[in-house]
Amino acid sequence: MRRAIVFIDGSNFYHRLKELTLTLEGKFSLLDFHYFDFAKWLIEPNKLMQARYYVAALKRQNNNEKSEKMYADQQKFLGKLQQQNIPVVFGQIIGYPDKTFHEKGVDVRLAVEMIRFAREDQYDIGYLLSSDTDLVPAVEEVHSFGKQIQYVGTAKGQSFGLTKVCDDTRLLRPENIKGFLSHSLL
Repeated sequence: MRRAIVFIDGSNFYHRLKELTLTLEGKFSLLDFHYFDFAKWLIEPNKLMQARYYVAALKRQNNNEKSEKMYADQQKFLGKLQQQNIPVVFGQIIGYPDKTFHEKGVDVRLAVEMIRFAREDQYDIGYLLSSDTDLVPAVEEVHSFGKQIQYVGTAKGQSFGLTKVCDDTRLLRPENIKGFLSHSLL
């Protein structure tokens, strides 16, 4: 049995989950997705050492109702990840002069930890839940330590760069995630 770590690019995976739920009957709350159980299912028959979640930390903006709601939702979500014993690693949100906001540093943190944990021999196989081709050099570096990486994505939005460089590719379908979703009361 090989030791496995699941690396979840939070924002990227959230959008993939959202797309997958569109074809399912019923309404589901992504806030209540069971990440730990999903990670255990994903890595079978290997041994799950840990699942790690990478996301930008939202900050409150005074007198901004949307910002307050987003911050409160993220805090609630982070509490649920904590209950599932899933460490969260934060990047940041940067505001631009054109009033847009962009996530920064999340992929770098994920890449650094994938490489560091490989160097420290904390896993034999990593499961990368992201479709960001910026992670290709990190996967190549992980290979230099004799570790394997499985790319986990979806057909829509598949990263052909990651598909090419990773040892294996798994494309999720709606039926793969249904059992890990909670029905929404909406």
